[in-house]
Amino acid sequence: MNNFMVNSVTAGVTISLLSYGIGSMAKRKLSILNPLLISILLVILFLKLFHVDYDIYSDSAKPLNYLLTPATVSLAIPLYQKLELLKKNMASILCGILAGMLTSLSSIFVMALLFGLSHEEYVTLLPKSVTTAIGMGISEELGGDM
Repeated sequence: MNNFMVNSVTAGVTISLLSYGIGSMAKRKLSILNPLLISILLVILFLKLFHVDYDIYSDSAKPLNYLLTPATVSLAIPLYQKLELLKKNMASILCGILAGMLTSLSSIFVMALLFGLSHEEYVTLLPKSVTTAIGMGISEELGGDM
């Protein structure tokens, strides 16, 4: 299976999209399910069952990573359309962001202390509350594991 993954440019993309499709169908059946979480679990299961190295899968799924950044940037369009509403609720928004940021950093700090995480593991967890495209860049910049 590793040879198939190495020789196929789109195997990782196909596996990722199929697993997300399965997750989306499961969500339609039971609305409490999270398609992204199901997709992640299915990809992990696939990699384990077929003994595929994560780095090989990751290399064949790189086209999806290239699409994450423009997709993230496109999220700004609906925000811009609601600019007046955002300005009106600025204090509430900033308080929510501050509370979320402090909670995230505190939980990572506590986990690092409890589990004796190394610097690399610690900084890999730091950007957990931002989008994947931005978080991967932050983690890489700080010396975290990709």
